[in-house]
Amino acid sequence: MATSMGHSFSLFCLLFLLSLMCFVHCGNAGGLNLKQLQDGESLTKLYAIDGYFTDQEQEKVEPFGGISIKTEAKKLAATLRWISNEEVGYIKMQTLYDKLPYRSQPADYRNTLKDMTERVKQRFRDYLQIVKTNKIIVQNLYRFHTKQPITRQFDCCHLNATDLRSDKEYRCQITRQTTCDLLPYYVPTGSFNPGRNLTEVWKSNMKFFPSLKWQYFISIDGVHNEYPGSTFQWGNCPTMHDVRHRDVYVSTLQPQSKHVVILIDHGISLSPSQMRTAKSIARNLIMSFSEEDRIAVVGLASDVTYARDDNCVKNSLVPMTMESKFFFSRFIDNLIKEDVATNHSLGFQRAFKMIGSSLQQFNKEEGMVIYISRGLLSSLTDAKDVMSTIAYYNGRMDNRIIINTFAVIDNDKPIMYEKQFLQDIAIQNYTKYKVISRSKSPVRAGMMVAVNDTRDLSLMVGRFYTPFNKTTPEDAIFSLPYIDVADGALTMSISMACLNNKRPIGVSGVDLHMEDLVQDITYFNQADDSYAFMINTHGYTIMHPTFTRPVKTNIQPMHTDIWHFENVPGFEEVRSNMLRRPEGEQTMYVTQTYNRSGSLVSQNVFHANYIWKRVEDTPFIVAIKILQEQDSVKHLDNHVSLPNMVYHRIDILQANHLCMHLKQLATVDASTVFLSANSFVQPFEHLNQGVNKRMVQSYVAYLSDDTRLISNPGFKETVRNDVAATAGIEKVWMQRFKVSDMRNYVVRRYVTTPSGVFRSYPGALFHETYDPTKQPWYERAMESPGMVCLTAPYLDVGGAGYIVTISHSVYEGHPQSLHSTADKLVAVMGMDVTLGYFYKMVLDHISICKAHGMRCFLINDDGYMVAHPSLIEPDGRGPVEEQHVTHKEPLVANDILNHRHFVHKQLCNRYNDRTIQRFYTFNTSLDEVLTNLVHGEHCARYQIVAVPGTNLFLGMINQTCDIASAFCPCSMVDRLCLNCNRMGQVECECPCECPLAMDFCNGDLLKSEDMNPSCSRALEREELAPVSLGLTTGLGQCQNIDCDSKTTHLDCLGVLGCEWCQVKSGEGYTKEGVEIHKPLPRPFCAAQATCFGGVVGAPTPYGDRAILTIDADEEPETKSAPVGPVAGGIMGCFLMLALAVYCYRHRVHRNSLQCMDTLPENPNRNSQFYETDDIDPIEDNNGHTNFVLATFENPASISPYRVNTSYRRPAGGDSDHGYSTMTPHDDSEHASLPCLEPLIAGKDRYKPGVHTPSKTPIIPPPPSVASRRSRSPTPPQTRISGYQPIMEQTDPSQTVLDIQSEHPHNILANVQVHMVDSH
Repeated sequence: MATSMGHSFSLFCLLFLLSLMCFVHCGNAGGLNLKQLQDGESLTKLYAIDGYFTDQEQEKVEPFGGISIKTEAKKLAATLRWISNEEVGYIKMQTLYDKLPYRSQPADYRNTLKDMTERVKQRFRDYLQIVKTNKIIVQNLYRFHTKQPITRQFDCCHLNATDLRSDKEYRCQITRQTTCDLLPYYVPTGSFNPGRNLTEVWKSNMKFFPSLKWQYFISIDGVHNEYPGSTFQWGNCPTMHDVRHRDVYVSTLQPQSKHVVILIDHGISLSPSQMRTAKSIARNLIMSFSEEDRIAVVGLASDVTYARDDNCVKNSLVPMTMESKFFFSRFIDNLIKEDVATNHSLGFQRAFKMIGSSLQQFNKEEGMVIYISRGLLSSLTDAKDVMSTIAYYNGRMDNRIIINTFAVIDNDKPIMYEKQFLQDIAIQNYTKYKVISRSKSPVRAGMMVAVNDTRDLSLMVGRFYTPFNKTTPEDAIFSLPYIDVADGALTMSISMACLNNKRPIGVSGVDLHMEDLVQDITYFNQADDSYAFMINTHGYTIMHPTFTRPVKTNIQPMHTDIWHFENVPGFEEVRSNMLRRPEGEQTMYVTQTYNRSGSLVSQNVFHANYIWKRVEDTPFIVAIKILQEQDSVKHLDNHVSLPNMVYHRIDILQANHLCMHLKQLATVDASTVFLSANSFVQPFEHLNQGVNKRMVQSYVAYLSDDTRLISNPGFKETVRNDVAATAGIEKVWMQRFKVSDMRNYVVRRYVTTPSGVFRSYPGALFHETYDPTKQPWYERAMESPGMVCLTAPYLDVGGAGYIVTISHSVYEGHPQSLHSTADKLVAVMGMDVTLGYFYKMVLDHISICKAHGMRCFLINDDGYMVAHPSLIEPDGRGPVEEQHVTHKEPLVANDILNHRHFVHKQLCNRYNDRTIQRFYTFNTSLDEVLTNLVHGEHCARYQIVAVPGTNLFLGMINQTCDIASAFCPCSMVDRLCLNCNRMGQVECECPCECPLAMDFCNGDLLKSEDMNPSCSRALEREELAPVSLGLTTGLGQCQNIDCDSKTTHLDCLGVLGCEWCQVKSGEGYTKEGVEIHKPLPRPFCAAQATCFGGVVGAPTPYGDRAILTIDADEEPETKSAPVGPVAGGIMGCFLMLALAVYCYRHRVHRNSLQCMDTLPENPNRNSQFYETDDIDPIEDNNGHTNFVLATFENPASISPYRVNTSYRRPAGGDSDHGYSTMTPHDDSEHASLPCLEPLIAGKDRYKPGVHTPSKTPIIPPPPSVASRRSRSPTPPQTRISGYQPIMEQTDPSQTVLDIQSEHPHNILANVQVHMVDSH
């Protein structure tokens, strides 16, 4: 019976595991798209597939301790509404706007587009004229060169350091006094070098067009003249010629689309150095291609090797996109030499088949095979076989294939025959090998280059494409945007080929700021429900509202078609018309279906109106998308009064009573007005020219001029009225600053308009690149009119620590003050509040939240924590930003996912880094209380309800047990989702990302992922405005708060600049690498720099730290005997005992040896005491150190404790915003080594790492290994205990000694005893 039951149980377990595996891995094997998730029928199917409980009934909502969560949510809503109305000043601001005069004017988008396109055209026309002028001058100089050589050189690497100056625009050291040369290692004698003759020309260009970046000329001999001069300190100066502007050079001389197969020999004939050279050549070739080229890369030994095992890569050529370059480069790096002979014929056979199908598919005239090899044959007869193969396959294609060869050689090896063989292949010398050509068409001869040095590879690579055509186009070539290594800024190059008798002599070009070129599109006013974008004639997106502003872009953008950003049915036709017609207009309608009297009715609804216009003489198209049908727009009238104002540059035009508001220069006598780049007609000029006192005075005079007679210094038309309209709120803010009950918790108050006007109090200095309209608090309020919106916590750049912003939108004025959410929005108001205040607010409103076993929290509609007990715990683990409900409350997250229509996972495509973002959206219209499902998890009984009129949800948890089997998997090393092939609506996982899969055959996205919407713009990080030390020295704080007077945690919680100090850092590290914090006997309130995050001695994110000495009387008083004599006696006795044991065992086991007072000759010799005794090691996990053993010459260099093999986050250091925690275990998933014996390793086996000051000896991290990830569908047991941090699970395979054990701790170890000569 027992056996039968055992078999039955085993069968049940097997079936259960199989079902579970199917649940995890079965599902959509391809990508997921949002269209499927949003479709009603599909959604129903997904609910069934993804495991929603068939019984959706939840438990009856019972008050927690007599507290109704719905009532408390209404109280919180009333408090937040009052804060928005009175503290932020929304009611006053709305009243002011309702009283302002307005005027209507026609909505003339066509003229707006015409003006914008004209400005863009003028910029490009100026820069094109510069390139043309430079080209003509270079060509004229070359004619002089043919008669009297111009060759004088001036190496950039030899520039005098005293001539270099740091330049804000270039972000590196330059000299504007001269050009300099980037020179190849081998410059042919008499090479044309016009650099010295171009200096004055380029200086003059820079004088008239200060927005120019670099000007340069690259000759066909590789001489690279550059202005301004620089030593190019960001790279290796002597090698800069090989990388700088090389892609521009190739694409200018050979702009046509190229179809190329690269064959890389990695057979036995190549030496290690030749193999390295072959790889370097292939990588240089890869980087020289553009996105218009189609390429294949094939490894060749006895057989061919492909980059991927799929039909596309094995049988065709693929577009050379950024992804393809990365992929092929990695393939080249991973090629290894094989110990087999190379089958040259097979390689050419496969190459011709691949390139032949590509030429036929794209109707191309010619293609190229590039063969990188040593050229060594197994036998002399192989040469004829190779030539026969080439003659046969090339003849079938009418000899349209050019063959270029690289002969990789070693200087010390004879290579005459190999070079000749590769030369014959390049010129297709069939006659020499008595091979008959299969075509009457003439052979297109290629070229052979012998390479034994990789230093000038790019120059040789550029010459390789010259056989493609005999004429070089003279038109200007515009590059796609790229990150310039010189300054890390987004850049575009315009270049032209320089010719002499129609033969190329080099390339002349200029580099331009993308911020300058697209400034009109970037800062297009979005107040009228419209936006602008720019594309090129191939459909690539140059600028779009979802892009980060160029001034804030620091990563290489992936070039993406506009279709992906305007991803709505019907846009394909609009795109096609944009690319074909020089200008036009098209209205798009979408079909909507709804139920009318029991029958389905469909109708076309306005979606958007597109108007576009081509920029003359360029490949660019500017377009405006209008999102609402409207004939007229309203603007503030000029009758608004203009009171005096203070411009934010109080460091230049100083205001009265300057002070420091935390880390910002400020004043409390007035609000300050900051005008972002969006406020200026020429935003780029404003950002780059700098601001002086005279300019500030002209700004203030114009903005304060009631007579309207002072000329406009460069602002957009609406700016002056917006400044005047926001002035009336200043007195309200100043009054609240003095008397408000929240004055100790408010960081700053502000209001901003779509035109970029930003007024703040206390009046402070801001960084010129700051744009308030690109911040989350602004965008959230604009998306949710009439709601009180709260952001997730983030670090305040001004020094307030972690803060939350409350924001509220302001409607366009209406005489009767009657507004609806459909009204136009004209401003957004905001107030920064300390993070701790919101948890304090929850505790003040809901007293039961202080009870043991109860947790209360606030989350926003993205699921990120705004208030939670863990956000204020002094764990010293870094930022509290981006902490999601799936991180902090996995039990609740698992259950609420089964409540239909409350929370949904969403997808969006982020094209800049080619990822699919997974995130959550919560339904703010929830009007009921959510609680545990009847068939759900009951260990944590929770209730969640929406806070009316806000984007928040209030949650309460009553913990009823310690163990619960639920968790939300999160990657510990990055944001990668653990299963990118499946996204179940009810499967809990942290917000994460998956790779955006590309179709290598066409360079586009896989169709399954094409339907996802584009993600919104990435967050722009603020910067603190620099201020001279002389100006801030001696200034006091604007708001003096006495942290020492706060005697309780609740009094100190959230107070501006204060922290409740609870633990002390510097007590060593745990075996998992977490810093040990020692609780203070008497916690206290102190300045933030003293104990950031509640940890005394923890570094702050601002790089400052106050050193605090804990008084002796704060430590527990203990009385003990003098330590020194006792410790000395014990040590002496132990040494004598160890010496006796050593000699005794030496005599018993090694009679041939005697006790000696010196060591043998080998100082690293280890004693072999226990060869015959098999003693099991005893693990000691108590954290104690035996200081006696530590004094021996052969110390333990590895710890006996389990160590963390992954990285260890320093206290207070930066983190990955919660994505590296396997909630709720924190670091429990880190891979670890088994416990090790401390004294069995030689002292040279493990070298000590960087010294870490701590009381507990630790070891340096071992070599990096791949971290383990838990992909098991079975959730581990999670221990939950009130507010306490969740303890990490221990590895069951290891023995951990109880630290509370009363037994003494023992270590058995091999010992070497050294006698010291007292003489």
